[in-house]
Amino acid sequence: MSCSPAAPRAAEPVQRSGPPLEFAFGVLDGTVLTAEALRGRVSALLFVTTFDLPSQASARLLAEVQARHVPRFNAAAVALESPENATLVGVFRDTLALPYPVALADRVELQSSSAFGAVDRVPTLIVLDREGRAVRSHVGIFETPALVEWLREAER
Repeated sequence: MSCSPAAPRAAEPVQRSGPPLEFAFGVLDGTVLTAEALRGRVSALLFVTTFDLPSQASARLLAEVQARHVPRFNAAAVALESPENATLVGVFRDTLALPYPVALADRVELQSSSAFGAVDRVPTLIVLDREGRAVRSHVGIFETPALVEWLREAER
């Protein structure tokens, strides 16, 4: 798996029209992270790799914002790792004390899903509105105030 680390860039608004995204990723605890399960609440999906320091920093920032943010929002990480790296992804989750689900998706699985387009750089954050439509996409480390603003935008 070779996802390149990303240099930070400005978050891009995404068209809010169209149908909600559809996806399903296996979570480390054996459950499945689905689009349907996230609907009804604004959600932040963070695509990461375990070996990337910006991914680690972004995963912690997302956890900190989720702990303090009102209204509550869904958060989840999707590790772009092969299934045989599930133990390593579990160590990533536990070491960073991530309170949200961490799922796995290898490159082939992600590319076969048209929901997110090409996620080929990490970290990549996608904010979904309550209906499950992508409203913001950001590649690279984000700042806390920016994430809070993107969540507020998605609430509107």
